[in-house]
Amino acid sequence: AIRAVEAGTKLKPDSVAAQAAKAASRKDSLRAKLERRGPYVGLSVGIAFGEHSAADLFSNYMNAQATANGQRILQRQDPVHVFFPVGLVLGYPLPGNFDVVLRTESFYYKVTGLAQKDNDSPTEFWYANQAHLGGLGARWLVPLSLFTVDGRAGLYAGYTRFWNFGPTGIKSSSGSVRARTEPAGAGYEIQLGFQQDFDKRWTYSGGLSMSRLSFESDGDWSHVIPAASGPASWSLNSVRFAFQGLYQFGRK
Repeated sequence: AIRAVEAGTKLKPDSVAAQAAKAASRKDSLRAKLERRGPYVGLSVGIAFGEHSAADLFSNYMNAQATANGQRILQRQDPVHVFFPVGLVLGYPLPGNFDVVLRTESFYYKVTGLAQKDNDSPTEFWYANQAHLGGLGARWLVPLSLFTVDGRAGLYAGYTRFWNFGPTGIKSSSGSVRARTEPAGAGYEIQLGFQQDFDKRWTYSGGLSMSRLSFESDGDWSHVIPAASGPASWSLNSVRFAFQGLYQFGRK
């Protein structure tokens, strides 16, 4: 089919040879797009469903306090934590269908439970988690031979290693503990996503990811849970859906 096109031979639009030539043309066009893609910057937003390793500590404390005060539980603390990570993305293309990526991520959310005795005002048992993270990672654009959609190879796999900074930690009505920054990092995220186009100035990407974050503090658990003791440490595992709006430098 390629030889026929080079020789100037006309192909019927519905012929197998014409379809093969069209597919080859799409791949050549896409390869050129990938080779000339430029740096990009963007904003990332998402929704995450997490499992917190210290959830039972707070829940058990609430139950014990309610029992001791003769209260009944009106609202239990939710064991599944829902939060909304936001951050910035900066990417730079490398040879071999790779991008190096710098990211930030921040989130804050509050978990609440209520207990009440007779007709008294309800007592609120709450704790809040917050994190401010910086990450370094890579994206691998899936080769043309494995995935194409209308001439656009948008599927990618990504990995990011995170370090925490700023006021990352846990707060409650009793006080707070702050996570220290570990040289090895606080955890990672693995993402499978799809990018709309590599040849436009404004584009978007989105995907599904899995994240595991672990933190340790120099503070004691008693700062946030009076009945607990020992150095505070916790992990947060989550499944996420993310959306990224991107601006690609040098695009049309």
